[in-house]
Amino acid sequence: MMSISVEASEARDSLGDDRELVHTFERLTALDGKRRFALAAASSHKEEAGKLREYFEDVDRTWEKFEKTLWGHISNFFKLAKESPHTLVRALRVVEMQEVLDQQQAEEAAEAEGAGAMASITKPRRATKKPLTPPASPGFLVKEKMQGQGKCYKDKCYEYIRKSVEARFDKLLSKFVFEDLKVALEDGRSIAEELADIYDFVAPCFPPRYEIFQLTVQLYTERFIQMLRLLSDRANELSNIEILKVTGWVVEYQDHLIGLGVDQSLAQVCAESGAMDPLMNAYVERMQATMQKWYTNILEADKVHPPKKTDDGKLYTPAAVDLFRILGEQVQIVQENSTDVMLYRIALSVIQVMVDFQAAERQRLEEPVTEIGLEPLCAMVNNNLRCYDLAMDLSSSTMEALTPYYAEQVNFEDTCKGFLEVAKEAVHQTVNVIFEDPGVKDLLAKLYQKEWYEGFVTEYLVATFGDYFTDVKLYIEERSFRRFVEACLEEAVVVFIDHMLTQKNYIREETLERMRVDEEVFLDFFREHINLSVSTCLLK
Repeated sequence: MMSISVEASEARDSLGDDRELVHTFERLTALDGKRRFALAAASSHKEEAGKLREYFEDVDRTWEKFEKTLWGHISNFFKLAKESPHTLVRALRVVEMQEVLDQQQAEEAAEAEGAGAMASITKPRRATKKPLTPPASPGFLVKEKMQGQGKCYKDKCYEYIRKSVEARFDKLLSKFVFEDLKVALEDGRSIAEELADIYDFVAPCFPPRYEIFQLTVQLYTERFIQMLRLLSDRANELSNIEILKVTGWVVEYQDHLIGLGVDQSLAQVCAESGAMDPLMNAYVERMQATMQKWYTNILEADKVHPPKKTDDGKLYTPAAVDLFRILGEQVQIVQENSTDVMLYRIALSVIQVMVDFQAAERQRLEEPVTEIGLEPLCAMVNNNLRCYDLAMDLSSSTMEALTPYYAEQVNFEDTCKGFLEVAKEAVHQTVNVIFEDPGVKDLLAKLYQKEWYEGFVTEYLVATFGDYFTDVKLYIEERSFRRFVEACLEEAVVVFIDHMLTQKNYIREETLERMRVDEEVFLDFFREHINLSVSTCLLK
């Protein structure tokens, strides 16, 4: 008993010296062993057992002080790893030593329980008739004993590390994210940079099986996701520039983790957690709304201002080039300042803007051609051909920037072809300008009448076509002009046949002869503009 008092005093005195941390633990552990032995010996004498417990109260108080020091070191793991790594290593050695003791005690308890179970099997009570179950394996008993027993220092070690990380994020998550985005991102950046020191200084202090670097990456990432969720709650308060700063920060963090050897799939957890969805939604919705307002104004302006001409006389408006310049800038900004998932969202948004723009153009094409006019329609043909080329260029650059996972979910092709369809519709409306011309209408009304038989309809009609063709050929690209000519011939044939079917006179031989003459007139005229075989086929 005298030695116990001396050892307790020595353990208490050594608490102030971190170099004696392991020795202090060993002394206190030895005192625990003597206490168990003494209490077991005095278990039949309650009075003596009570006095012994009082005698060992000083040991309990020393244990409390020791554990407070121990967990203080563990909580301060980041600073100690850089300034006093030996102290941190000693603290972790204590944790390991206690884990061994817990294991030993669990094995002893399991052996004792196993022996008791075997005794009950070999001497069963006659009064009970229960089916016998085989005794549990020693390994199972050890596991059962270790659950909820022992000091579980390793579990506590993880818990204090978690609490330490929570404390490090406290200001960021409780103050900065609500008050100042710039300060929040700067603080988040400085916290993220600590992971490099954890990799370099902290991880070597811990046993490899603790996987302390992986644990801290997980803890840090969880809290950064929490930061993003809090910022997303304020999505409507943040400008698009501020949202890009947030997504740019996520890219930095992601690249930082990859630079530290973290697997790319784990490094992208922040970006793909869904925490930024409200931010991305706000950004995309604003971008689409801005683009819609812009191209609506441009299309309205096209109604008022005449088209511009290139050096070779082709008509156009700035809408096509401006549209894709702005779309390209949006893609580039996000590509340089945001995550893969954000770029994917912007790619889908760009496609939607192009679809909406095409719909707005189609709506314009539904207006009477007499109100639109020939030159604006020719400009629309050229614009949409230009849009197709620009859309294909934007598609290529965007698809190259997307990761394969997201690239296979994006389809630019159908949307790009939509511009060719609009151009085709504009060509047909250009043809309608001719057939809505009052002079042309007057001529067509005379089909199969006296003037037609006398050659005063088809010849004059072809002459009018020639005037229009001269202008249109100057105004639109060659590839569209050929389509325009074919469409004009098709429409002329349809109109001639419709009038023939609806006229009330009998079809005489001279009618057929005049139709043969019309065919020759049309062939002579249209072969100047398109292939003879094509014009012949269309007439047939």
